[in-house]
Amino acid sequence: MRIGAHVDPTDPLAAAGDRGADLVQFFLSDPQGWKDPQERPDAGALRDADVDVYIHAPYVLNVATMNNRIRIPSRKFLVAHADVAATVGAKGLIVHGGHLNKSDDLAKGFDNWRKTFAYAAESGGFKTPILIENTAGGDNAIARRFDALARLWDAIGEYDVGFCLDTCHATRAGRIWSASSTGSRRSPAAST
Repeated sequence: MRIGAHVDPTDPLAAAGDRGADLVQFFLSDPQGWKDPQERPDAGALRDADVDVYIHAPYVLNVATMNNRIRIPSRKFLVAHADVAATVGAKGLIVHGGHLNKSDDLAKGFDNWRKTFAYAAESGGFKTPILIENTAGGDNAIARRFDALARLWDAIGEYDVGFCLDTCHATRAGRIWSASSTGSRRSPAAST
């Protein structure tokens, strides 16, 4: 099993060494902004390192939304981050599933994810595997509940996509985990 940490992007390899981590996750740009990612001067070292590298997409990105002024730029932003993530040898680009407005139909959000992969396929696909991460909160979150994740997978499973389970997010979303010989289970006291 490889253990890692979400680290400051200044010097991810030093941060991994300080922690004894086998992998690191970091942002390529401001996690709260729309600034395009820039190629890193340490890209060669990151590619050649024994430390696995994962990139986290900015939180503002939301390809599921019905709002065209957010969804369309988010698609382009996701492609740009996947392109730069490939230059550092990232094994995956982690992105949150996104949110819809309260009155929006989740099925449309799942379809917007499908359209995101179709959009990327038009230009050769994502250069880094996309890993959709579960979300901690939000009643109309695309990736908060396991039933919604299954429906999302039905919409995009044909593409080269993976899933990143953040256990902290799952716990915050009402999933409590305990270890057992048969694997993890949901606590009956957890709310959904």
